[in-house]
Amino acid sequence: MRRFILKMVPLLLIGGLAKQTFSHTGNTSGQTSLPGVSLSGKDGGLHNGKPWNSNVLRDKANLLFYIDPDKQKQVKPLLDRLDSLNFSTEKLGSTFILNTSATIIPDFILRHKVAERARADKTVRYVLDLNRVLVEKWQLKDNDINILLFDAGGNLLFKHSGDISPDLIQGLIEKIKTSINTGDVQ
Repeated sequence: MRRFILKMVPLLLIGGLAKQTFSHTGNTSGQTSLPGVSLSGKDGGLHNGKPWNSNVLRDKANLLFYIDPDKQKQVKPLLDRLDSLNFSTEKLGSTFILNTSATIIPDFILRHKVAERARADKTVRYVLDLNRVLVEKWQLKDNDINILLFDAGGNLLFKHSGDISPDLIQGLIEKIKTSINTGDVQ
């Protein structure tokens, strides 16, 4: 997890080219299943061009960031807090998905930056959503920050869209600790 945080900070700093809009939709807690989703071809996929499927969000707790590239700096307080806790990658997986349709940053620049990070850090899944697929399929907030936590069974335990507050960070940290410490599918 530490390498994830350290490698993402430079990518976080490429944002800021597009307009800034803020929206807070709140967070939801509880067990929920989301429909399976796949990104491939013209819709995106893994940094290396291979397809990505949400089925990989199983077998351990998984933290998924779905982010407008222009809002990545706003995630830094959360990333710093996660880094300080040094969660085991054996118990907590990480997926970072960029909503490339939400920015004016050219896809080729994003692809290049994400590929560099992925080569340097094999513990994080780096994914590109080129056509807002997850916005529609999972009803995520477009042009914003979305944070989702899944248990080992792939059930959604936590979902937040919008600004990140200290209270939100603390609540998410508690959910992560509960999920990885019990090891149970909740």
